[in-house]
This record gives sequence, structure tokens and C-alpha cells, in this order.
Amino acid sequence: MARRNVWSGEETMELLEVIKEHNFMQLFASVSRGQKDYQVYRMIEEEMQKNGFGGKDAGQIYHKWKNLKRAFYQSKKLNKGRAICEFAEELADILERPCAMKRREPDPPAEAVEGEPAPVKKRSNTQIKTIRSQIVTKLAKAQNDNCEEFGKKWNDLNDYEFKLYKRKEKEQTVIMNRMLEDSRTTLMSRCRDILVGREIRVNEIGEGEEEEEDDPLHVIEIETTDVEVAPGEEGTRRSCLTYSTYVRYVSTSKTMAAKEPSPIVKSYLILYNAAQVVGWCYMLYQLIAYYTIDKGTEKTLWDHLGFIVILFQNAALLEIVHAFTRIVPSNPVITTFQVLSRVMVVCGVVMATPTGKVSPGLPLAILAWSVTEIIRYAYYALNLINAVPQLLIFLRYTTFIVLYPTGVTGELLCFYWAQSHVAKTKQWSIEMPNTYNFTFSYLYFLWAVMLLYIPLFPQLYMHMFAQRKKILGTGSSGSGASKQKNN
Repeated sequence: MARRNVWSGEETMELLEVIKEHNFMQLFASVSRGQKDYQVYRMIEEEMQKNGFGGKDAGQIYHKWKNLKRAFYQSKKLNKGRAICEFAEELADILERPCAMKRREPDPPAEAVEGEPAPVKKRSNTQIKTIRSQIVTKLAKAQNDNCEEFGKKWNDLNDYEFKLYKRKEKEQTVIMNRMLEDSRTTLMSRCRDILVGREIRVNEIGEGEEEEEDDPLHVIEIETTDVEVAPGEEGTRRSCLTYSTYVRYVSTSKTMAAKEPSPIVKSYLILYNAAQVVGWCYMLYQLIAYYTIDKGTEKTLWDHLGFIVILFQNAALLEIVHAFTRIVPSNPVITTFQVLSRVMVVCGVVMATPTGKVSPGLPLAILAWSVTEIIRYAYYALNLINAVPQLLIFLRYTTFIVLYPTGVTGELLCFYWAQSHVAKTKQWSIEMPNTYNFTFSYLYFLWAVMLLYIPLFPQLYMHMFAQRKKILGTGSSGSGASKQKNN
């Protein structure tokens, strides 16, 4: 089977260099087709073998040279006398120059040294010039030019945007100054109208306008009417003016009474709050008894109180249902966070880890929870029957100052004590690889919950201070109690 006549770029360049250097075009022109022409290709073959390219015979060289010439002339014909093909420059240098009168004598062959490979002739131009390489070179040059142009355009665009920003800033400044000047002029005009005795009307603000919830808002609209004063009577204008003054003082605070729950819902809420009071009272008694009456017992605090804490703390999940079903007017988001944070401590930390059960923060948390919940649930239960004593209102909005930081400290200590066990055993964690291509670290989850206390606790703490100021700052505990509904 005949071997395919496949030429590499280096072999083709070597062929063209040999034809050019040894002026074989003169031999092609001086001999006729046939045996003598074949001898010329044998000479080219020998020259290529001397230079280290011995893979091509005379027949292959003949066909390759024929194909190169055909491609060159066809390209010139199609492109109006301009050749666009591989090795166009080299072929033009060979085929379009006049043949040299004298054949160039070949360089003497290098002598081979025994034990070393035959020397290979080195070409000064080792770069293979192909259409692809020429296109790549042109593209690289165009890319550099485009990069410089792009950088210039980008700088111009930034300068233009900065000028627009400065212009907009000046326009906004002018508008703001104009508004301030108009406001000052209007204020001075109103004051002048009041001083000269023009008519004043006090109107009621519309019922649908925006108001601040829970705070009485008294809005006065002043309408002035020009009144003529008789000449020479400026000193006694108060008695001579013929106008009527209409003053209506209207309180626009929303005094909408909260919807009274149905008897069934009200009975359920009273029963729920009363049960929570009894449960947390019993829990507080057991906590005190553990450190006094039962002191020295072998049981841990969690063994002593665990079941009660789980029962009544998880029962608080009903408060989320109450808030979302709107049978109580509590904020669903705040209620959810408060309840789930404690449920997380009980079920996700203390119950789940042996280190959480012996945390020094557990008694602190239970103590703060017990006192807080006794006061809170008692307040809710008595508020449903409108029998909240003033002392309970004071405790409701005062004891949190100490109990909130105490409870949060205890909860964080429980988290911290539990994370050592989770880190060691990788409890409730999912690692790769797995079927669902999913990973979860319960240790990182605990740290994330601990970090959430940083932004959320101050907000809840300051919210309670705002409620305290609203309820106790007015001095009317009865009215404050009517505003706060049961959870």
C-alpha cells in the first residue's frame, strides 16, 4: 500500500529552502520532462537527506512541489494577482524571480565524527510561516491596539460620569437650598400672620392619615385669612377685628379597642396561662430544693428537672400558633425567635449532648426562665379578666433588666459547653460524599446560633425598655395594662 504524502511544516520549509538556495528552478527550466527532470528531484532528495530530512523520496517531492505551485497560481488567479495561501511569500520569492545565471555552489558537507550523529544543517529562520501564524500575528497586533483604545475610552467614560455626578450634586444642592429658603419664608409668613391677628382655624386631621400607633397625636392645621384693619386703629385691632376663631381640639390617636376574644378562646387562654404559671412555679421550687433540701444528691440538675423543663418549655410553641392565628396581638416574628431560641437550648443542646447537661449555664437559664415566665403568664392570665395588680405590672416591666442578661448568659454557656461534644463526635453532621451531594455541620450551626445573639439580643432588650417607658413612664398602670394583651 502506498504511503500517504503528508508533509509537516518543517519539511515543506526545508524543500523550499533547498530549491531556493541551490537554484533548482534553473535546472527545471533547462531540462525537459522525463528522466532528466526526475534526476533533479533526486538531487533535491539528496540535499534534504544531507540536512536531516530523509523521510521523503523523489516521487513525493515531485508531487509536493507540483501541489505547491498549483495552489500558488490558483490563489493568485482568485485573488486578483495576490497569492493568499500557505508559504505564499517563499513561493513568490522562488517562482516570480528570474532564474540565476549561475548555479550556487553548495556548501561543503560537514564531516561526521565517529560515535556522534550526523550533523544537521541549521536554518537561520526556524519559524514556520503559515496562514494561521500570520493571522495570529495580525490578531495579536489588533488586540494590542484595541486594548489601548479601550483603555482610553474607559478613562474618557469615567471622566464623563464624574462630571455628570458633580453636575447632579450641584443641582441637588440648589434644589435643597431653595426648599430650605421656601420653608423659612413660609414659616416667617405664618408667624407674621399670627402676630397681625389673622384668622386661625384648627382642623381635624383625616382619619386615614398616618399616625403613630399607641401614642396620642394632636395635629393642628392653621388656616389664615387676611382681615382688613381700619386705619389708625392698629393699637386696638384686637377689639376691632371682625372675625371668628374656630378652635377644635381633636385627639387623633387610635383608641380602637382590641377585639374581644370569644368566650371559648378566652377560657382557653386563661387555662393555658394558668397552667404555665403552675408549671413554672413548680420548676422554680424544684430548682431551689435541688440546691437546698436535696443538696448532696447524686442526681444531676437535668436528671432532677429535665422532664418538667422539656414539658413546659415545649408547650410554649403554642404561643407561636397563637401569634400567627391572631388570637393574641403579639408580634409573630419576635414571638417565634423568643420561643425557638429556648426550645433550641432545651432540645438541641441540653437534651442532645452530655456536656450541655452539666453546663454551669443551665441553672442560670432555668432560674431566669422560671421567674420571667411566672410573672409573664400571671400577667397575661389576670389581664384577660381585667384584674392586673399594679405590683405585677411593675414586675413585668422591671425584672427583665436583670433576668434577660442572666438568661442569655446561661443559654450561651449551654451552647459553649455542648460544642465540645459535637466537635468530637460530629453529632448530627453530614459529610461528603453522600447520595444527595450535601454537607452540614452541626458544630457550625451552633456557632451561627450563638453569633445571632449579638445583633438580636440588644434589639429585644431595648424593645422591653421602650415598653417599660410606655407603660410605667405615664404613671397610669391601668391604661398601660389595657394596652398589653395576653400572649
